Amino acid sequence: MFTSGNLGVGELGSIFDEIPNIYKNREILSHKFVPEELPHREGEIRELASYLKHALQNSTPPNILVVGHTGTGKTVTVKKVLQELSKVTDSVDIAYVVASGTQFQILSEIAAELNPEISFKGLSFKESWNRFRNMLNKDKITIVVLDEIDKMLSYGSDLLYFLSREDRVCIISISNKINVMNMITDKRVLSSFNPVKIVFPKYNASQLEDILRYRAERAFYEDVLDDDVIPLCAALAMNREGDARYALDLLMYAGDEAIRRMDSKVTVDHVKAARKRLEEDFIRQSIQTLSLAQKLLLLSVLKREGSSPREIYSLCNEYLEKYNGSKLTHRRLSSLLGDLELYGFVVYVRKGMGRGKGARWSVYLNDTVDRQLIMEFLKESLEREL
Repeated sequence: MFTSGNLGVGELGSIFDEIPNIYKNREILSHKFVPEELPHREGEIRELASYLKHALQNSTPPNILVVGHTGTGKTVTVKKVLQELSKVTDSVDIAYVVASGTQFQILSEIAAELNPEISFKGLSFKESWNRFRNMLNKDKITIVVLDEIDKMLSYGSDLLYFLSREDRVCIISISNKINVMNMITDKRVLSSFNPVKIVFPKYNASQLEDILRYRAERAFYEDVLDDDVIPLCAALAMNREGDARYALDLLMYAGDEAIRRMDSKVTVDHVKAARKRLEEDFIRQSIQTLSLAQKLLLLSVLKREGSSPREIYSLCNEYLEKYNGSKLTHRRLSSLLGDLELYGFVVYVRKGMGRGKGARWSVYLNDTVDRQLIMEFLKESLEREL
């Protein structure tokens, strides 16, 4: 039970009064927040809206694939356009899910988004699908957003096949993997899904600064940020392929650090401290989301850094056979290693062997991540899992 001890109400109030007022609205810096404007995504907004406008004529829009690197504004742009669509028509039902899990889990989440009272507990996938079909309102267009669809496809593409064949259902899929369609091997799914593709380019440093200033003006009180804070956050985010999500997190963590230190202004020192904390949180969370095979592959890179991909695969298969009782093909391991590169953990380095002798590819840990933290959090995660 909580007790206040000798601290009176008046004293408690004075404690909060001493804390500096940094934020007007901290939530505006969250990547989950959908702002009124999305700087430098006007073209993508118009393109997405041009496809979804069909719903206003009670016609099913085409399936859409939105791809681009992490932090390029894919999810927030989709959410923004769908918000605007909902304002001008009530003839659409929208279900947004992060497609991380089995086909059954994702189908259950989609159904719950459309009807919170529905349950598939105890049903097979086929029975659940039949119940889902019957609950769809055929007087409306149903728009299903599958964010991080590549994670779902690692379990198979059955759900995508059924959804794409259903009348009056539009699928908007989002992925960080540019070649995500290569994960679909069933020709029936490729034929029925067949999405139009919208590619989100990376932000440059100037665009990141614009995004940060737009959010900062609404999130912080006036004159709270030192002049160098936003340029530094943008520059650090450029080290992560122009990741706007990272830039926003960095700015928010810097504001939190200023409050923690009881400072009335956010400075470069706060950004540097925030970077360290954010790096730790990012690595821990990223490693937790990796599959066992990806974790063992990352461990193999750490153990044999600078080796060829083939040598890394061999060591990984030794680990897989020891801890999981099975091996993976080099083709599958190559795909997983590509994921680790996409997530920012590893890089490929090409070295020439001399004139007419070709080149050798080697794998290294990305120098933008902390090796010690990677090893520490990877060890913790593997010990829990194994």
